[in-house]
Amino acid sequence: MSDTRGRVLDAAVACLVEHGYRGTTARAIAQTGGFAPGVIYYHFSDLDDLLVAALAHTCEARATRYRTVLAGVDRAVPAVDLLRGLYQEDSDSGHNAAVQELYAGARPGTPLAARLALETRRREQLAEELLVVLLRGKPLASAVRGPVLAGAAVAFYLGTETLAHLDSDTSRVTQFFDQAARLAVLFDRIPRLRSRAP
Repeated sequence: MSDTRGRVLDAAVACLVEHGYRGTTARAIAQTGGFAPGVIYYHFSDLDDLLVAALAHTCEARATRYRTVLAGVDRAVPAVDLLRGLYQEDSDSGHNAAVQELYAGARPGTPLAARLALETRRREQLAEELLVVLLRGKPLASAVRGPVLAGAAVAFYLGTETLAHLDSDTSRVTQFFDQAARLAVLFDRIPRLRSRAP
């Protein structure tokens, strides 16, 4: 990716955070990034094309970060602690706010809506990967359908983030992580079943 293209993508994300979906125009993005509006159309066919690319840009960066941080984690207590930190990074970087604006502005049947659906499925896949590791060998594993639980976790996350985005109240997110941390202690006390020798 060229430096200029990356600057445009970063400016689009920052503009979504500062001005919201409706205020994220080519002129506003250019002002945010400190370049001429024509630069946008050199790299992207139109504003929608840029927003789809900006969504992919920020989501792929965050997914890579999640996988790096969570690699090798097989217990719930450290997983919740790390997820709390990653969520804070998402918030501090503007990722959460930008994505929420895109969810709010996307129209069904558009490329942006299709990309949001893809990124949601990718989040579900990441959640399922972590759940598979955490549940491995636990008696609960046979009673849980990984994809369903992962989908529920992502839906809960998106819903929680929507509420926090609407009223700027992050206290409920803190409470959810605190509750998850308490449950994680109990979950980690459940012994893993030994695999039977063939």
